[in-house]
Amino acid sequence: MQLCYGPMACLALFAVILSLTATDTDANKVHNCCTEVSRQKITLPIIGARIQKKALPCVNAVIFETEDGEIICSHWKEAWVRHTFFQLEMSRRLLNTQNTTTTSPTTSP
Repeated sequence: MQLCYGPMACLALFAVILSLTATDTDANKVHNCCTEVSRQKITLPIIGARIQKKALPCVNAVIFETEDGEIICSHWKEAWVRHTFFQLEMSRRLLNTQNTTTTSPTTSP
């Protein structure tokens, strides 16, 4: 299944997802975020991902969580990062759809 029909469509979808995940930026808030990112492809099995918007000292990043519990801050412009994020997001949505689908109850006479 193809997730995007062209690079611009992928970028537009990524921008929409990024804008929907805006976080509150409070000057007194303790920052537990990515301040640096890696461009290196992750070889460990990835079980989750989230987007982090720039709010200094935090930088724009895609934060991946691996099976081992490792948290990795990746550069959002890398093609492999976008591809992996979209695959995870589509899998999550498919799983949510399957979990919320209800069957009609059977009635007994």
